[in-house]
Amino acid sequence: MSDFYRFSKWFTAGCLIVSMSAVPAFAAKTTPAVDKNTNVPAVPRAIPDLEPYHAFDPPQSPAFDLQNLTISGDMRVRPEFRTNSGFGTNSTGVATKDNRFFTQQLIRLGFNYDLSPDVVFFVQPQVSNNFGSLETNEAGAINPGHTGADLFLRQGYMLVRNFLVPNLSMKAGRQLVVWGNHRIFGHFDWNNVGFAFDGVTLRYNHAKVPVELGWLVVAEGNCTQNSGGCGASTNGGGYGGDGNILFARIPMKVSGIAIEPAWIYEEGGATAANGAGGQRGNQSRHTVGARIAGNAGIVDATVEGYYQFGRIGPTGGNTFGAGFNRTINAGAFHADAGVTLPVPMQPRIGAEFNWASGDKNANTSGFGGADTFSQLYPTNHIHFGYMDLMSWQNMMTFGGNLQMRPTANSHFEIAGHYMRLAEEKDNWYSAGQGIFKTTPGTNNEKSLGGEIDVVYTLFFQNNKVGWQLGYGHFFTGDYNKKNGFGTADQNWGYTQLWVNF
Repeated sequence: MSDFYRFSKWFTAGCLIVSMSAVPAFAAKTTPAVDKNTNVPAVPRAIPDLEPYHAFDPPQSPAFDLQNLTISGDMRVRPEFRTNSGFGTNSTGVATKDNRFFTQQLIRLGFNYDLSPDVVFFVQPQVSNNFGSLETNEAGAINPGHTGADLFLRQGYMLVRNFLVPNLSMKAGRQLVVWGNHRIFGHFDWNNVGFAFDGVTLRYNHAKVPVELGWLVVAEGNCTQNSGGCGASTNGGGYGGDGNILFARIPMKVSGIAIEPAWIYEEGGATAANGAGGQRGNQSRHTVGARIAGNAGIVDATVEGYYQFGRIGPTGGNTFGAGFNRTINAGAFHADAGVTLPVPMQPRIGAEFNWASGDKNANTSGFGGADTFSQLYPTNHIHFGYMDLMSWQNMMTFGGNLQMRPTANSHFEIAGHYMRLAEEKDNWYSAGQGIFKTTPGTNNEKSLGGEIDVVYTLFFQNNKVGWQLGYGHFFTGDYNKKNGFGTADQNWGYTQLWVNF
């Protein structure tokens, strides 16, 4: 983390030097006032005091114009069931059906205000809850609605276009980061909370070669509350417990083909050191790769792949000076292709292949996990089967699907996936990237099983309302059966109603 902050220090110093050299060009701008005494105390908020505080009844801001305000919103209700969640056994191996049924709801409101053509203010609060469940920080049932604290900020950012130079846009604050087909960064809207990032992103809108840069903060170890001026660190000072992501991406099009090379650097992560998944708190990880997608006539195809290198340190902190360091050597690859037939209902027949590396030492104390691919923050529900039993980590899958439009406002899909481990000594990771099944050291089976999904979607009321019905069946493979994880197949299904405006 010290390398990151040394870089930040010199970067900031460079920006200040550039800014001072540009002062004559901005000499005409006198803020907050002209021809007045400049020997005044610093503005308490460290910004120009263009809108002063008032003792009791402040006037309406003359800058506000209702025509510049846009309000958006959506609401979703989804009942969902799953049978044999443990494939017929519980965590201790006792036979049980472990059937589940629950209903989730989310509500969002977005407020977008254009201060000018180049300055946008956006805030989006969200409420997420499960029917009948206790809310966050709630000690017990208060009333049948269990009203509590599941209100949070999904997005809240300022967007400044033509920032410092023409065609450069800056977005600062809590925001969504979505790349390509959501395999590395996605909003994960299937989840009742989803992914959002605190950070600063830049985009230079070059006509042929746009460039995107970003700094995202996924963990902060020096603040225990959201108030300003963070005090003593709970991690012993320094940068312990921080998680930062830097990235550079060039999402361009060449002859109609999308080519999106990217570099991502992770220092630390959102989980504890040596925790499950890829967002480890003691890592220094580089990810390089690209997505390429295009179509020609009735054929479409996508290829996406990444290689990861760096280090995973000893438990605790973000330093790599002492103790055992592991060298990261991981990768992942995806390819899919499809043909859309020029006949009624526009059926598309597609096939795909997915692979992500595992680690043969994953369950060896102090040595494993460095070769397991880290998928970062994807929307995994739309990949590797809708039952959310697989992530892009230690896996190999083969899939096929048929999609069609029975009517102009509906969509039907049936898909199948055959799933295997890439490395039989590494774990089975679910869509949330956590360990779904810890692989025994004696395991020699890679076959996890197969999945079939059927989903029907109908849009109506001018696409303001969507209704969806889905079902999936997982055929248990030899990995479960031979390791005592259960022999029963798993069923899953849901229906959801989504209203948006």
